[in-house]
Amino acid sequence: MKKHFFVIIPIFSLLAFFPFQCGVLNREAGVFKSEDSGETFTQKVSVDKKNSLASANILTIEIDSHDSKIIYLGARGDGIYKSHNAGESWQKLEDKNKALSSRANVYDIATDIQNPDRLYIGAYQDNKGRVFRSQNAGQSWEEVYIVSKEKYGIFSVAVDNYDPSIVYIGTTQGGFLKSTDYGKSWRLLRWFDDAISDVIINPQDTRIVYVSAFDKGIYRTVDKGITWQSFEEALREFREGEKVGKLIIDSQRPNIIYAASEYGLLRSSNSGQTWQSVNIIVPPGSAPILSLAVDQQNTDH
Repeated sequence: MKKHFFVIIPIFSLLAFFPFQCGVLNREAGVFKSEDSGETFTQKVSVDKKNSLASANILTIEIDSHDSKIIYLGARGDGIYKSHNAGESWQKLEDKNKALSSRANVYDIATDIQNPDRLYIGAYQDNKGRVFRSQNAGQSWEEVYIVSKEKYGIFSVAVDNYDPSIVYIGTTQGGFLKSTDYGKSWRLLRWFDDAISDVIINPQDTRIVYVSAFDKGIYRTVDKGITWQSFEEALREFREGEKVGKLIIDSQRPNIIYAASEYGLLRSSNSGQTWQSVNIIVPPGSAPILSLAVDQQNTDH
């Protein structure tokens, strides 16, 4: 079986660590695909005869858990795109309800693992962060949350795979919110003293949730947000390691957590209590790591 890999080419290497830059930037970017475990890549940017994604600023990617040929891309200032054929071609999703702007910044995409037609996106539109929900695989959208102040976005949305009526969002204001009715209503669980960059849920025990921040490290709750533990001090031994843009949890061994930080790539093998630097080709401290992924079939990869 061939394994397909997709890579987002970042438009600006430090963008993830400046959460309030929500305007449109024009840089050469795109999406690339590998069918040989990353040895070689081919650009896959075709939309139609007149348009392509070659200059689009891609911010996030989500692969349908039921059908890996279905892929969603969120773009800066260009809304959301979808592929039905594993990235060979793309279509721009235009909202039939006219709620989601075709010029929105789409920072995160989350799917309901039990109902892949239900999608949520964290976005920035008309100077405010917003959450949109689709219940028909992106054909139409409805706004289900909006931040209270201008110039603040929503960078992270997460859906509980055990009970998908539970949805979490993190705002760049620092608000961590929870919905128990598929996004119809929201309750604030905690204000963090920092912009929230990512939210991940332990797939084997969804009471455990991790939140990362752009300046204050990583937090963990083991009771769905009632109490919290901070790992900021544990990350400070790595220069700027507490500035975290992205988290990944090993789905087969959920005690293993990876953090993409401004220091570099960090790994914890005890659910965040202690951290180690991962030796990669980029020397630690020389450039931030913006994103990463773990192979679901072989989490050593």
